[in-house]
Amino acid sequence: MFEYRWLASPHHYVHASNLGAMTAPLTLPEALAQLPEEERIILSLHYLRSMAVGEIATLLGVPEKSVLNVMASGKTRITALLGMG
Repeated sequence: MFEYRWLASPHHYVHASNLGAMTAPLTLPEALAQLPEEERIILSLHYLRSMAVGEIATLLGVPEKSVLNVMASGKTRITALLGMG
C-alpha cells in the first residue's frame, strides 16, 4: 500500500518514502528575502502596503509599465520559490 502525505498545497502529494530527502517549504518572508531587491520592494509596496501601480511608479520615478513588468517577474519567481507554479 502506498502512503502519500499532503505538502504545501492540496495539489502537492509526495510518496512517504521521499519525505526525509525533502526540505521544508519556504515561508512567504523567506521567499520574499530571496527575490532581487527591485522585485521585493515593488511587490511589498503593492501587496503589503496596498499601493497602486501608479503610486509606486511615481514614488520610484519610473514608468508604470516598468512597475508592471517587475511585478510580473516577481510574481513568477515567488510562485516558483513557494512551490506553487
